[in-house]
Amino acid sequence: MFLRVGLLVSSVVLMVTGLWAGVVRLGWALPAGGLAGQHGPLMVAAFFGTLIALERAVGLGKAWTYVGPVLMALGGLGFLAGLDLRWVQLVLTVGAAFYVAVAVYIYRLQPADFTLVMGLGALALLLGDVLWLRTAPPQVVSLWWMAFIVFIVAGERLELSRFVPKPTAALRGFIAVTLLTLAGLVLATLGVFHAERWVGLGFLLQGVWLLKFDIAWVNLKREGVHKFMGVSLLTGYVWLLVGGFWMLAAGLPPAGPGYDGPLHAVFVGFTFAMVFGHAPVIFPAVLRLKIRFHPAMYLPLGLLHAALLARILGDYLLASPLRLWGGMLSAVAVVLYFALAMGVTLFGKDEAQ
Repeated sequence: MFLRVGLLVSSVVLMVTGLWAGVVRLGWALPAGGLAGQHGPLMVAAFFGTLIALERAVGLGKAWTYVGPVLMALGGLGFLAGLDLRWVQLVLTVGAAFYVAVAVYIYRLQPADFTLVMGLGALALLLGDVLWLRTAPPQVVSLWWMAFIVFIVAGERLELSRFVPKPTAALRGFIAVTLLTLAGLVLATLGVFHAERWVGLGFLLQGVWLLKFDIAWVNLKREGVHKFMGVSLLTGYVWLLVGGFWMLAAGLPPAGPGYDGPLHAVFVGFTFAMVFGHAPVIFPAVLRLKIRFHPAMYLPLGLLHAALLARILGDYLLASPLRLWGGMLSAVAVVLYFALAMGVTLFGKDEAQ
């Protein structure tokens, strides 16, 4: 229990630090101690890597499966301690390699399409870390890190949607989309011109599949936390469509608004909507503490989407104030959500479940 709580607290520290570094990188004049340039690795390789690997370790209950999240947490905290970047990169990469080993172990326990896709997500994190370590172009590293989140979420949702009636061709379509995305990632890594557009097409089609077949639609017919989870997930899938379409239409340049827009459509709109939606399930599993629900939790969800829309419009229109305030308010929405969730859990009463 102590290890689980320590890793979760470390994840929260990394998340808040990464968000702070992000708003500084965006242009806000705040102290960051040199961390602004490490915003992406802090959020993906450290925070999300630790959190998702921790969830897998808790589910398996085996001591060795905690090595990955421990190393990724230590690597992320190494950023904060000002350790040499190469050592931090190595620790994060080794942690991701252990997470891949866990994914292989899970697949051997339960060979299935969804465990295979989640395994590809773990592999995408590792390959993104390796490319980052080898100073590959930032847009290529980001493609693999985006795929890490997309594959993990898609695999989880495929597992949960197994019992929803769907055409036989639906599963084949899911696998075809996954293979298309994977092919685009490989080609982009090899430097094939505009290969990132294939990844964008893969993300776009994955969003379409999730909107069509995900069990989240069933949750909309319920009340309380179940409806909130459904709204979070379905609105997040819309942002995956936006990010995928943007990359399909315009590619992914190494910097500038054309890089910022699709990247944050996936990493903020899609990913944090998934976090909001899954938190009532993930955190009780890790902490053995029931997360209570209150309708006020719709406020940070709505703020997240509205702020990201402002940021995306700022990118598209080259309007700096929209980008600045959109980025700041997105970070505020994330912190507000977790503050509300903890406050309601500790001091509130359950609303309709």
